[in-house]
This record gives sequence, C-alpha cells and structure tokens, in this order.
Amino acid sequence: MARKAIEPQDRYLEVNGLNLHYLDWGNEKEQPMVLLHGFMAHAHVWDDFASTFGSQYHVIALDQRGHGESQWSKDMAYTLDDHFSDIASFVEVLSLNDLILIGHSMGGRNALFFAACASHGPERLILVDSRPDDTLQASQALRQLLVTFPLQARSLDEVVRAIQSLYPYLSRDFCLHIASYGYRQVQDGTFVPRFDTRMSLQSGREGYATEDLWPYMKNIACPALIVRGKESSFVSRKVAQKMCKQIPKAELREIPKSTHMPAQENPAALNKVITDFLSN
Repeated sequence: MARKAIEPQDRYLEVNGLNLHYLDWGNEKEQPMVLLHGFMAHAHVWDDFASTFGSQYHVIALDQRGHGESQWSKDMAYTLDDHFSDIASFVEVLSLNDLILIGHSMGGRNALFFAACASHGPERLILVDSRPDDTLQASQALRQLLVTFPLQARSLDEVVRAIQSLYPYLSRDFCLHIASYGYRQVQDGTFVPRFDTRMSLQSGREGYATEDLWPYMKNIACPALIVRGKESSFVSRKVAQKMCKQIPKAELREIPKSTHMPAQENPAALNKVITDFLSN
C-alpha cells in the first residue's frame, strides 16, 4: 500500500477527564474535517483517506474514548451522551468552525447524534455504513465482528487473517496496517487489542443492541451524505433510503465492491462520492 510522504502529528487533548489522542494532518488554515472511526477501530484506519483530502482540508482523525491511544473510561462511560460530550468539547477547544464531520459505523452514529443535538452542528455530515437502530441482520453482523477479532493473538498475522475473513476486499497490507495500530504486544509475547475490551463484552451481554437514532434525524439541519457498502450486512439499502427520507437534506450513495468499510475497501469510489458531495 503506497503511502504519502506527509505524516500526521500525534496530539493529545484532555476532554471530560480523559486524555484523547488524535492525528492532525496539518493545513490548519483550511476548512476542518473531523474523522470518527468505528467500534474497536482507531484513527489510523483513515490514514489513506486523510492523505488524499489533507491537501484541501484540515483533516483530524480522533481516537474516540476507549480506542487507539486514547484513555479508557474507568467507569465504562461509553454512551452516546459520553461521545457527544467529547466531540462537542473537542470541537469547541480546537475552534473547529464550519466543520465537515465524517463518521464510520459507531463513529457515524456519534456524528449523527452530535449533528442532531449540538447547538452549533457541522456544516456537512457524512455517515459511512452507520446503522441507526437494531435489526436482526445488523446485530448478527456486529456479533460476527466481535467474535472474529481475537481478544488475544499469538501474532499480528493471526489478527490479519481475522480481518481478511471479514473484509475480503481489503489488501493484506492494509489489514496489517489496521492490526499494527489496533493491537499491542504484552509481556508474554501475545498481542491484545488497544481498545477497551470491556465494551465488546458488554455489547455481547446486551445482545449486540444499539440505541435508536430515528427520533433525532429530523433535527439535522446541514446537508448529509449517507454512504453504504453495496454488500454491507450492517445497513440495508431499505434502511439507508429511510434515513434519507428522515434527514431533511440527505442523499444516498452506495459504494460497489465494498462491505462495511467502503472508505478502505473501495477508496477511489468513496473519495469521488465525497468530493462530489463537498463541492456541490
């Protein structure tokens, strides 16, 4: 996987009592674009995307609480309200005006909730394969995701094979990229996730359920782009179309040759869709 010479700066900000890590790709004079990863992921899943858009925007990829290099919550505070408070404080402290907010999966749910409830919401909202509520298919897809990612691995290659089994369109190099930033080696030589594994255990106990976001959609004032992977099991076309009807200024785009990670599985198609949306 080819990488651009420009690398992001690792930065930290204390928000709501937690030390949150984020990647800042520079270009501070341009319009800010904040990227929110999905459940169990991290800011580095956006590296290729950020290097593409970093010349036009001030791109920031956040490690949300309990993920990546950000601090875990001691009292397991990982609700929509907790994430909302983090995003609102993060945006305010960094003075990110006229914000473009992009979220994948869990990050998209958090972005949707923020856009609907913040007194000063984003200028543009992009939701990438983010389910708005519980369906049997989506819950089963989340269960498959959680049981496939090992909580302890003998090698990074074991993690890579798990990722490839879930996302056949991803290259092995990119799977290794995800694994390298998503796992750390511990004293006994094994590899464990960087995210707070209590979250995945709690999700299992709750039947892989999630909060209902339908009531909030009518409050989103900015133009919104709903993106789904054409082969996604998390968000059906019917659900995505319904989201577009509920959000006043929304449009839907499907990305071919992709499942739940269209930004990484088919970046050329996704980047064009987003470029067209932002320039319209």
